[in-house]
Amino acid sequence: MDAVVLRPGEGESLFDGRIVLKASFDQLTITESHFPDARDGADPHYHLQHVDSFYVLEGGMAVLVHDEEKLLDPGAFASAPPEVVHGFRTTSRSVFLNFHTPDGGFADNLRARDRGEEGGFDSVDAAPGSGKPPTDAVFWRAGEGERLATNNRVATIKLGREELALIEFEVQAGFEGPDPHAHDDHVDSFYVLEGEVDFFVGDEWLRLPARSYVAAPPGVTHAFANREGQAARLLNIHAPSTNFHERLRTF
Repeated sequence: MDAVVLRPGEGESLFDGRIVLKASFDQLTITESHFPDARDGADPHYHLQHVDSFYVLEGGMAVLVHDEEKLLDPGAFASAPPEVVHGFRTTSRSVFLNFHTPDGGFADNLRARDRGEEGGFDSVDAAPGSGKPPTDAVFWRAGEGERLATNNRVATIKLGREELALIEFEVQAGFEGPDPHAHDDHVDSFYVLEGEVDFFVGDEWLRLPARSYVAAPPGVTHAFANREGQAARLLNIHAPSTNFHERLRTF
């Protein structure tokens, strides 16, 4: 499987560009959603076999988990585990990332609905407050999470589960990052939030700006760094996690 390198605005455009598929793997689907105003998103539902997570890039959202609705501003994160009822709406013009781990048929469902077909995936309509208690649900405001700092980077663990490890990195100029490497058991991917980041993908280095996305499926050599310029922020997404968040605590 080849690497994925998407610059700002690139990806598989659905619903006239309102939803852009950035990643479509069995282990992981990522959409970048553009809502032009405050509107309903998804009615309360749950998934039997996958985790549904959100990261706000612009504007605001209201995310229901179990029976509690939280308002999310830019930089906020929310995650609903399997069988926990959730839904969302936007409260203004908004841009947000949505992660389904594993995919659970979500990407093909979007494609079918975009063609005007019925679609369907691992999703069950449910009343707020039903389903499992939200013991492992996560709500983080911007900057919150488990912060792990070194001299030239801060890694904030937003979520660490079997299905997904999602880390927000703040990297200073001069950050060299890991040596080029490959994984044989999970997809390692990156979404640039702010500034520019250097990525080694396959056999070359690329410097990519905010709203770029890079994915290294199993077997693809990759690395990231911030070798010059200004500080940058990015999300690092491991799906499944293979306990990356645990290893990060020992770095």
